[in-house]
Amino acid sequence: MNTESPTEPLELYRYLRTLVEAAQSDSDPTPKFALVEAYWHIGRIVVEIEQQGQHRADYGIHLIEALSDQLSQAFGKGYGMSNMWRFKQFFLAFPILATNGREFTNLRQHLRTELTWSHYRVLMSLENIQERDFYINQAADERWTVRFMQRMVRSRYYYHVGLEDNELIPDRANRREAPNGLVTGSSPTPSVVGGTKRSRLAAVKKILLERYVGFAFVGQRQYVSVRGKDFWVELVFFHIILGRFVLVQLSGHNPAALAEFRLILDSYAQKQPPTIPTLPVGLLVDEAARVKYVTTSGEIRLSSDEEAVLPLSLSN
Repeated sequence: MNTESPTEPLELYRYLRTLVEAAQSDSDPTPKFALVEAYWHIGRIVVEIEQQGQHRADYGIHLIEALSDQLSQAFGKGYGMSNMWRFKQFFLAFPILATNGREFTNLRQHLRTELTWSHYRVLMSLENIQERDFYINQAADERWTVRFMQRMVRSRYYYHVGLEDNELIPDRANRREAPNGLVTGSSPTPSVVGGTKRSRLAAVKKILLERYVGFAFVGQRQYVSVRGKDFWVELVFFHIILGRFVLVQLSGHNPAALAEFRLILDSYAQKQPPTIPTLPVGLLVDEAARVKYVTTSGEIRLSSDEEAVLPLSLSN
């Protein structure tokens, strides 16, 4: 971007105005998050102006002030200099890559659309990225209000509850292998049947890590795009014996759910590292804790040896 150009401030203002107007339109299904997107892009532009005006800091500040004044005149309060710096902080707190010039980055692939700008303002103050991600997912999944999230952050809820996930990996000294890949000597396990979605996923994770050999936890809520539609894989493991990624979803075993999960697996196969040549496999866990494994469309089924290391049920 050439900041020397006399038309540049006007171009920037028109671009920012387009962002804000799009966010305020009635056509967006998540209008509150549309504003979050606009603020993130404003923050990105503020950073770009600062970086490209390193040798003319006075010009950069003047340009940001001019944009702030123009946006305030067009849209009212909320675009003063203090907020422009908050937008900058927002971008720096979530420096999502792959921005290309003026192209829109699809933030909906990276941030939770259920949260508002007020939520993200609270989250920006957290320096621990894992803690921030924990609150993002908790607040979105459980529909936390901003005030409730503030209370959870102040109470250090993450350090009391979130870190308990580390305890799901049992002490190897107390693990004893049994036939069929099961491990004995584990601590009591929560139930996959009943309870909230979060508690059921925690139970699934705990059971797979404690009672079955070969599962290594990779992550949760990993994004996958299928034919232009966004999906989130609830749990992802890597199975050391199979040499495959194992994706886990809580769902019934009806034909529609199986077909949708197969599409998710196909999409995930395209994004996994090229050093992993084997295709992923999925585990659908229903409300009775019964497990149905699903393969990609490129595989009809697993071999009998591979099937033997996967669970048929996760009930206690």
